[in-house]
Amino acid sequence: MDRAVFYNDVRNHLFHGKLSQNQVEGMEAILNFWEEPPVQPVGEFKVNWEIRSIGWLAYMLATTYHETAFTMQPISEYGTVAYFTRYYEDRADLGNNQSGDGAKFRGRGYVQLTGRRNYTKMTPIVREFYPDSHDFTKDPEAVMDDRYAAVIMFYGMFLGIFTGKALKNYIGDPEKGQIVDYYHARKIINGLDQAEKIEGYAKKFGQALHNSGAVA
Repeated sequence: MDRAVFYNDVRNHLFHGKLSQNQVEGMEAILNFWEEPPVQPVGEFKVNWEIRSIGWLAYMLATTYHETAFTMQPISEYGTVAYFTRYYEDRADLGNNQSGDGAKFRGRGYVQLTGRRNYTKMTPIVREFYPDSHDFTKDPEAVMDDRYAAVIMFYGMFLGIFTGKALKNYIGDPEKGQIVDYYHARKIINGLDQAEKIEGYAKKFGQALHNSGAVA
């Protein structure tokens, strides 16, 4: 993959002609994991890794673009402690069973990891790739490390951890006659919220990846 070609393309078509160092670094964390993860995936992750297509990467970049308000950096969900307490405290579905969990385990990362249960689940998964990474239940801010955020996004979107829907359910390889449905792929993260916008972003990232010679 010629990253200079990729960045020139997305700079012009997605970032209004200008890219910051932080935006580049955020995308680098994603591209680096795609091209050369520190440890090769195993188990179900490996099964999905072997059937991935470039469309998967395009959609993850588009999701990051949208979810991080175009910063391409892991971010923390906006809101006050009162807001997080109101909407997340004592949520059994999120595993928030201790006082203060609502604010402590608010959304963070590239895809807004939320809830004690998900922070607990992702700790050993990230450690498979980065053995020295933090226990996210004790240090939830560590999810903001772009390396860890990339693992969480890849694993969650490859295996359908977030909503039960995965990349393989919507995005195939067009060269093999498979459907690429960027619109409904939004269900991997959040129903069809802003699905049309993110579909457009994914197409632009996909074209940039194609122009740069990126491969699965």
